[in-house]
Amino acid sequence: QAAYINSSLSAEEVQMTYTLAKDGHYTLLYVAPEQLLTDRFQRLTSYLDIKLVSIDEAHCVSQWGQDFRPHYLDIATFVASLPSRPRVAAFTATATEFVCQDIESRLSLSNALKTTTGFNRANLYYKVLQLTSREKYPFIKDYVMKHRNDAGIIYCQTRKEVESVAAQLQQDGFKVGIYH
Repeated sequence: QAAYINSSLSAEEVQMTYTLAKDGHYTLLYVAPEQLLTDRFQRLTSYLDIKLVSIDEAHCVSQWGQDFRPHYLDIATFVASLPSRPRVAAFTATATEFVCQDIESRLSLSNALKTTTGFNRANLYYKVLQLTSREKYPFIKDYVMKHRNDAGIIYCQTRKEVESVAAQLQQDGFKVGIYH
C-alpha cells in the first residue's frame, strides 16, 4: 500500500493519509521535502519504523537545493532526527562527480554503492522539429494517433500551452493528463 502527502491534496485527504499512515496502513509513503520538518510530519514519524529514505532528484540536495527547492537541504536534518538511521538511497540522472560527492557528504552516506549509466537510453527517443504555430497541434494529433498504444510525454513551453494541448487532445478523444 502506498500514498503521498503534498500540496495537491485537500485537507481531508491529508488527514486521512496521516491517519492511515499512523495506523501502519502504508509500506510506502511519498512525501515532498517541504513536509519533512513540519511539526505534523515529525509527530507522524514518531509512530513509524522507517527502514528506508529514498530521495529522487537528489542533485537538489547539492546543486540546486538552496535556489530551486530549499527544503531538499532539510532531508539530512530529517534523517538525523529519526530514532535510528534508516538506509538512505539517493537518485539522480544529472549529477556530476562533484555533485555526487557533495550528496554523499550532505547526507552522511558512507560506503555508498554508486551506479552510473550513460546518458544514452535506448528506450527513449528524441526528435526536434521546427514547426509553425499552425503546424504544431496537427502534428501532435497525428503522432498520438499513430502511437495510440504507446506512452509518451509532450513538453510545452508554458502552462497555458500545456492546458491548451491537453484540452484539444481530450476533445479529440485521447486520454491525457497534465503536469506542470
